[in-house]
Order: sequence, then structure tokens, then C-alpha cells
Amino acid sequence: MSERPGPDPPSLPPRFPPSPPDGGAIGPLEDGRGGWKALLRNRRFLLLEASGTLAGAGYAVYSVSVLFLAYGLSGNLLVAGTVLFIEYGVYAATFLIAPIVDRVRDKRSILLACFPVQAGAAGLLAFELRSGGLTEPVLLGIVLVLALLWDFVWAVFMIAPRIVLEKRQLFLGEGFSSALSVGTQIGGYSGGGALLYFVGPFGGASVYAILLLAATLAALPLALPVDRAPQTRFWETFRRGWDAFRGRAGRSLRAFSGLEVFLGFFASVPALLLPAIAYQHFASPASVYGALVTAFALGGSFAGIGIGHLNPRRRVGTLLVLTPLLAGGCVLLLDPLSVSAVALVLLLAGVGGAFSVRYSAKYSWVQGTYPAEELGRLTSNLYLFTGISGTASVLVVGVLSTRVPLGTLELGDGLGLVAGGLLALAIPFVRRMAF
Repeated sequence: MSERPGPDPPSLPPRFPPSPPDGGAIGPLEDGRGGWKALLRNRRFLLLEASGTLAGAGYAVYSVSVLFLAYGLSGNLLVAGTVLFIEYGVYAATFLIAPIVDRVRDKRSILLACFPVQAGAAGLLAFELRSGGLTEPVLLGIVLVLALLWDFVWAVFMIAPRIVLEKRQLFLGEGFSSALSVGTQIGGYSGGGALLYFVGPFGGASVYAILLLAATLAALPLALPVDRAPQTRFWETFRRGWDAFRGRAGRSLRAFSGLEVFLGFFASVPALLLPAIAYQHFASPASVYGALVTAFALGGSFAGIGIGHLNPRRRVGTLLVLTPLLAGGCVLLLDPLSVSAVALVLLLAGVGGAFSVRYSAKYSWVQGTYPAEELGRLTSNLYLFTGISGTASVLVVGVLSTRVPLGTLELGDGLGLVAGGLLALAIPFVRRMAF
């Protein structure tokens, strides 16, 4: 749910701020138990997963429809790129929203406020599609509202695992989430593809609205309080969220943020290329596009299960080096193997898997290193660097797509991802990341 449409390692360098004793975990969880059985006895975690899974399934259905719809309105990647430009730009602005989320004592109230409004926006999209009155400005306005509210929801789901789980269960929790998301992705993306083929984008928007209302109901009995919500004024809370990046102690985190800027540019491109691949290489793009998106998502889900089971909390740096190399290698093969739908499915599953492992490793490290009352700001501030470059990349690639062949875009993106892996290898702090 937390994802947006990512050697025996030495300890962290001394410059890095030390981990708090248990990062602000809620007391009753500290009973020494661990593993899958303890996880399944955690009622709050299961309620959290139920709400997130329903919302995530809805987003999966919606995302299949909206990019295909945007591409179909213009026949090129520019409108689809504008959709992603809005989404990524709004997501990058989460660093302004996170101080508000951190100041709310029970994070459930944010879910109960945002999910119903998102359902209304999705319902409006369905109505406009049904009536035939949808225009590009209306589509982009609805995308803006959905993305803005998703900022609040995303910040909650980045904080919530640290509220309901022990530090040593974070990778396991991510693995459980990935196990659930296998069904979510199969149902969401393949179901969204089927709705797109048989009903049209109207079906995806309608299902998204229904699933968001179901997510609201699942969140009703969920409690997500933090013990020490910041009581300072907004700007003071906002300023303190950047403390870990400042001064000599923040030098390593700033180096990591620079890597995020570089990789964020190239990691945002593969999802944008999918509709162009379907339209340019296949006679029935609607059916093929659903398969490609599903493969991309399922690769991420199964990889998340595996990494959660392995729980490599002492090998985070290794994962951050290897995953961009794997993703880049797969993207470089997209153009040479574009004649085979099966080959494309396998390659995109590899890209999605690599991004998912990197995402889980990065944010599990943040959640395992910092206290819960700071996580909304820290995760959002860190995402800012990825979001800015990702927002720029989808717009740049959208414009370039009108002048540059698809194969050239794939080549450039693959080389960029490989370079990102090599850059991660060259930064000692990244290589040594662990918690």
C-alpha cells in the first residue's frame, strides 16, 4: 500500500544520528515474539492492511485506466506524461503536508477524511466518462484532487507500520503487505485491464470509487495514535523535519538524497513507456497493456514477499546497489525483445521487482532508524528528492516522445538506471546502510 503508481554490512557511519532505543514503538508489542504467527495476531496491523489493500486495489484499477485514457485522448505520450507530471509533482509536495500529518495524534482520522473525498472524485470521473463529457482539463483536475489527497494517505501509511510493529518486524510486515498485494495486483491490474477492454475507462473509475468507500469502512475500527505528536507550530514542526539533513551529521543523508535525485529521474520512466509500447508494437493495445501493467506490478509483489521473508535489514546497502543495475539491464532489453509479448512481460516483471525491493529496503531503513513521531516528515522529505526529479522526467520524456523513437528512450533510461547503481556503489554511506 505504501508504494506510489523503487555482505555482512558494517554498522552505520558514526556521523549518522544514532537510532533511538526502539524508535517510538508502542509498548504492548515489545513482548519478544516475532515471525509470521505474531504478525497475524496483531489486530491493528491486519486492519491497517485491510484498509490499505482495498485502497491499493482501487488505485491499481484506476491507474490502468487513467494512463491509457490519457494516451488515447491525444495519441502521444504528452498528455499521459502530463498526468504523471501532476501526480509526481503533487507527491513531491508531501513534505509540506507531512508536518500536518505528524501533528495529528490518531492518524486514522486522516484516512477517514481523505478516502470518502477521493471516492467522490473517482465517482465524478466515472460520471463524466459515462456521459461522454470528459475533457482534458476535467481529467487533469480530477487527477490533481486524487493525488493531493493521496499525499495525506501515503504519509499515514509510511508512519503506521512503525506504530503497530516492532522494529525487527518491519521487513516482515513489508513482506506480508507484498503477499496481500499479489492478490491485489492480480485483481486490480488484470481486472482493470479487463474492465478497460470490455467496459472502457468508466468501469475502472467506478470500481475505484467503490473500493475507496470499502477502505473507509475497514479503517473505522483502526486506532493509530502516537505517544508524542509534535505540539509546536506548523513551521517549527516543518523546520525540525529537516534536522537530520543539516550540518556535519546530515552529510551522509544529503549524499543519499543526491542519489535519490539521480535515480528518481530514471525510475519514473518505465511506467510512462508502457502505453507507448502497447500501442506501437501490438495490434490490440488494450489487451496487451493490461498484461504489461500486471506483470510490472506482480513482479514487485512477489519480490516484496521474498525480501520480507529474508528480512535483510543488515544488507540494505547491498540491495540499494543491486536493484538499479537489475532494473536497468531489463529496460535495456525492452527494445531488442519488443517483438515478443512474453519477453516484455518477463522483463517488466523484473523491473517492477527491482523497484519494489529497493523501495522496501529504503523505507524499512527509515522506519527502523527514526522514531514514529518523526516519520511523516522524514519519509516525505526524502521522497521530495525523488519526486522532483521524477516529476521533471515524465514531462521531459513526454515532450521527447514526439521527436525521439521509443527505442532510444528505452536505451537512455536503461543506461541511466545502471549508472544509478554504480553511483550507489561509489557512496560508502549507501553501501553500508543497515538497521
